[in-house]
Amino acid sequence: NEVIADINCKGRSKSNLGWTPLHLACYFGHRQVVQDLLKAGAEVNVLNDMGDTPLHRAAFTGRKELVMLLLEYNADATVVNGSGQTAKEVTYDKEIRNMLEAVERTQQRKLEEELLAAAREGRTAELIALLNRPNPPDVNCSDQLGNTPLHCAAYRAHKQCALKLLKSGADPNLKNKNDQKPLDLAQGAEMKHILISNKVVYKVLKRYEGPLWKSSRFFGWRLFWVVLEHGVLSWYRKQPDAVRNIYRQGCKHLTQAVCTV
Repeated sequence: NEVIADINCKGRSKSNLGWTPLHLACYFGHRQVVQDLLKAGAEVNVLNDMGDTPLHRAAFTGRKELVMLLLEYNADATVVNGSGQTAKEVTYDKEIRNMLEAVERTQQRKLEEELLAAAREGRTAELIALLNRPNPPDVNCSDQLGNTPLHCAAYRAHKQCALKLLKSGADPNLKNKNDQKPLDLAQGAEMKHILISNKVVYKVLKRYEGPLWKSSRFFGWRLFWVVLEHGVLSWYRKQPDAVRNIYRQGCKHLTQAVCTV
């Protein structure tokens, strides 16, 4: 009988909990294994329980060859881990950091161009997907004429795109190189109404924390001080540890969290 293995499976033991084979191979520097996994279709941007991608692990351990190999397979250098760091921010190797900075700028500009094109052509689903990314492109980026995505949506009368852009923080008062605001380019009464009447509310992401009982297989229910910040739930034995960010007992990256009541 044929046995089918899950190439993106995650470890369950204490030593490799949440790590895929690609994470482990990158961390320990097994180039041939990394190459074989990528050729076989391993997910290059998969996250472990700490929110690290294989690129984070390769960068952290200073493995330049593996960093380059992962980038060849479209590893995303802009992914932020559970500590709020991209791959370039976890490495101690200056050469790797410089390389990742250049790649990050290139990838960010590519995302900005995709956002501008989606707004210009009215591809609402694509625009929403780009803005909902963990590390989205700058909603106020501009093209060669100085037009932002909101300018593009306005002069093409793509109302749904404009609404999503405004809700995502697009500034309706920015001007292009011809000194025009999105309203000056707006086509149709409905689009003009959206730009005039829309009130954008900016909210700063907050840090939430407090006591919480956590169940353990061996120790039963125990009280921890829990912090929710940057999409990561971390727990500490006491509040002073959380304030100083020391002695963290564990954390969960909430990229696929499900809330039940």
